[in-house]
Amino acid sequence: MDNKKEVLSTGNEGVKNLMETITSKISVDQSKEILSNLKDSIVENIHERRERATSFINSLKKDKIRNLERLLDVTKRDLKKADKKNYIYITEAGRMVVVDRDMWGDPCTVTIKEGNKVFLRMVKFFKDYPYLFPVFNEKNLKGDIIYMNDGEIWYRDKDVATLVLFKNEKPDFLTINLDKVKAFKEDELLKYLENCKILYLEKKLSDLLLEERKIAVEDIVRVRPGYALYKNNEKTYTILLFDQFKNLCDEFTLRKLPNLSEAALDVLFSLDIVEYVKSKGYAFENFKQDDDYIEYWQEIGSKRVCVMRCKI
Repeated sequence: MDNKKEVLSTGNEGVKNLMETITSKISVDQSKEILSNLKDSIVENIHERRERATSFINSLKKDKIRNLERLLDVTKRDLKKADKKNYIYITEAGRMVVVDRDMWGDPCTVTIKEGNKVFLRMVKFFKDYPYLFPVFNEKNLKGDIIYMNDGEIWYRDKDVATLVLFKNEKPDFLTINLDKVKAFKEDELLKYLENCKILYLEKKLSDLLLEERKIAVEDIVRVRPGYALYKNNEKTYTILLFDQFKNLCDEFTLRKLPNLSEAALDVLFSLDIVEYVKSKGYAFENFKQDDDYIEYWQEIGSKRVCVMRCKI
């Protein structure tokens, strides 16, 4: 009987071991299949993402080219040749435009031949919009481009900003230390750099504000050729108005600034508007902005009436 139990026990263990072996074998095969399927799925996903990325990049490049064509006043119909090195356009009027491409395939320079005149321009893109500049050496310029318009390129590095200002086909490089404004947000920094630029270009205003009045640039809210607005220590604001020769012709203080855009402030603090506002006794702090207009409202009897409205 004991021998029988032993045989049965041994048999059960053998069956158990056999089942474990089979189960183990099946698990390995299944694992291989799962891993194989997973690998195929990952590879397929990578290819799909790569194709999407390539398609997206090509789409961006096409958008850049279309925007550049509009700027250069050429169309796809004028395109006579396109390869890895350049695009060549010839218009019906005979104007030739050659767009050279860099190693990444993006436009980098443009040569325009119109009659006997030939122009060479550097192409720069900012937010996919193209700008044309005289060719200059940007080898020593560090940082990212944070602003661009038809005559300026602003670069920002960690501790310094460099403003490239073009005048009469020549670049002028303005270097600005950022040690005192490291905590500024992007929009605050752009305003600060704009003020620095105006003070650099307008020496008379720079002498008045920085030398005579000892105003720190970071305390200047806005400076334009026609006026300057800066903060005082006693939490008030001073507005200085200048004539066409940059001579100081008016000055007043506000306890609070009106909630207006920069463009609206430029209108409100122009000489003629300031003179009119003062003659009416209106409070500058109470001006409001309605889209492209600045407005001044008053209580007349039981009604609230807009008594002044000026387009920005």
